[in-house]
Amino acid sequence: MKKIKMGIVVVFCLMLFGGSLATLLLPRKEYSVVENRELAQKPAFTKKDFLDGSYQSQYETYLSDQLCFRDQWVDLAVNLELFLGKKDINGVYLGKEGYLLEKNEKTEFDDGQVQENIESLSTFLNDAVEVYGENHVSCIMIPSKAEVMTNRLPSFATPLCQDAVLVSLQQELSAPEILLDVCEELKKHQEEYIYYRTDHHWTTLGAYYAYAKWAEETGQASAFALEHYRREEVFNDFYGTTYNKVHVKVPMDCVELFHNSGEKGISVTFDDKEKSDTMYFYKEASKGFNRYNVFFSKNTFQVEVNTKAKTGKTLLVIKDSFANCFVPFLIEDYERIIMIDYRYGKTPIGSIMSQYEDITDVLVMFNKEKFMQNTKLGKLAETGTDEKEETMEEFHMEDLEE
Repeated sequence: MKKIKMGIVVVFCLMLFGGSLATLLLPRKEYSVVENRELAQKPAFTKKDFLDGSYQSQYETYLSDQLCFRDQWVDLAVNLELFLGKKDINGVYLGKEGYLLEKNEKTEFDDGQVQENIESLSTFLNDAVEVYGENHVSCIMIPSKAEVMTNRLPSFATPLCQDAVLVSLQQELSAPEILLDVCEELKKHQEEYIYYRTDHHWTTLGAYYAYAKWAEETGQASAFALEHYRREEVFNDFYGTTYNKVHVKVPMDCVELFHNSGEKGISVTFDDKEKSDTMYFYKEASKGFNRYNVFFSKNTFQVEVNTKAKTGKTLLVIKDSFANCFVPFLIEDYERIIMIDYRYGKTPIGSIMSQYEDITDVLVMFNKEKFMQNTKLGKLAETGTDEKEETMEEFHMEDLEE
């Protein structure tokens, strides 16, 4: 028995010191595929940081992130929790039929930031209504998967309700009817494949139902029937961002495109630089894990889509990534679509509105939770045109939001 205990101690010490030595000697890793996030790098030593304790905290995070075989340890921890019967792991519910659903706990949201975002967005929407008219301005708040797919949640789960945010935003609007909550519309189709099982985004079918509801209610675009589109499955091996938080083996997702006649002859420009003749990027989406990148290849500050629609209409879209599979439904109605994502740039919205004097319509699209957590919406409130000569501001990687 003593020999067995001694053997355990020796193995533990070898793992501890061997792992520590390997961690120090092996090259630093910058990214974890399992966790889908950037890993902490060795912090620079400063006297100030050392005295206030922040250096020690940063160094501890650095050692944790750079631990040898970290991804395998994360995988092992998840499997252990599964073995113990847990139904929520690392902020994710293990739902029915292979669905992984984010918990979105209240502690993830800062009330001050939420209120600041409501003020920025309402300022922009009220000014947009004044400039373009309330019949040409709309805002879609997209619910989380857990809020819609309640039929896939474990029986004990209580998804966080964010209706108070919609109420607060609506109270700040001069034309409250421009705010569209598509949650109830999506719930009507919750038995269908409207959200990915392993990713936080809606599927193209889910985006279609929201588009049809928006078009019908606002009249800003044509509400085409589902049969209008030629559907193409381009990937069937998608494990998304939610999967990468828990690494639980569930069925892989499929990614689908809805083709229409408006795709012919379009041109797409990214940040006034890169150009393309398509909205769909198969090769780029095949790299890495994120098949959702088939829509517009990546998230970036400004994307301009020019079409052959000949309608005389230009749409300004203020968005997050949920809009990437929604916008293709609009190319038959707009000659030009300007997409702006404030997580990746700083140009005041007034400068963009001045640059594109042909704008006729405005659409804001945010996932509710991502909107509440966004820390980059200040420039959305700067609707004045006194910055007319200002163009796209330099963007620094350290400002990038995960």
